[in-house]
Order: sequence, then structure tokens, then C-alpha cells
Amino acid sequence: MRVHRHLKTLITLTTLASLAACAPYGRQSQSGAEISVRWDSGPLDRDYGRAHDEMIARHNQEIASPRSDESSNQRDSRQASERQALEARYSRGKSAHSDKLPPSEQ
Repeated sequence: MRVHRHLKTLITLTTLASLAACAPYGRQSQSGAEISVRWDSGPLDRDYGRAHDEMIARHNQEIASPRSDESSNQRDSRQASERQALEARYSRGKSAHSDKLPPSEQ
């Protein structure tokens, strides 16, 4: 069957062309090829944005309606600590290439 032989050749050439197209993103090492894959931070960024927006809304509500058992200095200190904790979670998520924010350390 001559048609099948041409089809096999076409599939082989297509596969080789696909592998060759990926070659610039890899590098050769002694043990073989290493392929570099880029991480998409979009899901983590969106999760951080959501958590940040919720925190800001909550902080603004706390400023507008202060708690009776907390001074403004205590509130400001607590809110600063919460902002730092969120930033630390975001940094941990980025370094781990996570899709979502890691849980808070309590």
C-alpha cells in the first residue's frame, strides 16, 4: 500500500518538525536534553488579587466601624501584619510556582 507509506512518512516528518520547533527552548546536557517550561503565574496572581481586594475591603470596614476592644494603633499594627502575611504567602506561592495562595501560617 503506497498510500500508507506516504502517510507514515508524513506523520514522521510532522513529529520531527514539532520536536525541532521545541529545540530552542531546551539545552543539551551530558545526560540528554533538558526542556525549559515556563510557569503561568496568572492563576496565582488572580487568587492574590482576590484575597488582597477582600483584605482591603475588610480593613476599610474596620476603619469605618472600629472595634470597641481595639485601639487605632492596635488595629493599624494588626492590619500591617495581615498585609505582610499576605505578601509573604504570595512570595511563597511564586517561589513554589503555585496556582493558588498557600495557606496562612498561624
